[in-house]
Amino acid sequence: MKTFLTLVLFVTLVPVRAQKISGKIEGHNKGEMDIVLTMFGFDKLVKIGTISASGDFEINLSANPIGMLTDEEREFYIDKLAYGFQYGCGNPDDFPEGEPKIARDAGYIALWANNEWSGTLFPVSDEKLQPWMEDNGYNDAVQASFYKVLLVTEDVEVQKKCINFDFYNDKDIEVGVEYDLRLKEGLNLVQYQFKSIYKTDPDIRASFPTKIKMTDAGENPEIIWMAKYFY
Repeated sequence: MKTFLTLVLFVTLVPVRAQKISGKIEGHNKGEMDIVLTMFGFDKLVKIGTISASGDFEINLSANPIGMLTDEEREFYIDKLAYGFQYGCGNPDDFPEGEPKIARDAGYIALWANNEWSGTLFPVSDEKLQPWMEDNGYNDAVQASFYKVLLVTEDVEVQKKCINFDFYNDKDIEVGVEYDLRLKEGLNLVQYQFKSIYKTDPDIRASFPTKIKMTDAGENPEIIWMAKYFY
């Protein structure tokens, strides 16, 4: 059986559109690890950083991994911009800017050691949001931000507001979605801010966001990186 250990990273950012991130995991005792993205599968890991045996870490998002792909792989992995975001418009016609096939959600930020996935990093602005990132069906959302890496194959700006719906207690609950993004070609750190939360009966489902704003993370985002190990 695998056991889990969570540690907190306090982060210092170099002010270059959040492309270089460094800090330290206090109490880290898992040895050296690579920080990778698995968006192209385990056979083509995208290395974006390292953690030293002492817990010092560095992430660099300045490289563009699109060059790793063959034309056939690019056709398979790169999809519509709208599919690159965790939240979207309920009516796709409300987001025509999302139609071009130029994006890939990077998924989890994985810790890699001994040739296996050994843990995960959860970047949040409030530690209380980390359980929601692991399982949003049973853990309540809170008014805070989480961050994800998005790959785009060209520079793109998106300013858009639309609505979607979430289902609760036999009703459709309106969810406001806002995009305010200036993304560069390559890897981008996207901030998902929960601006309001719908409180639920926990016996039915966990509380969920009803107003979400997506922005590029900018120069100095205040991020807490939660590290969860699989052993």
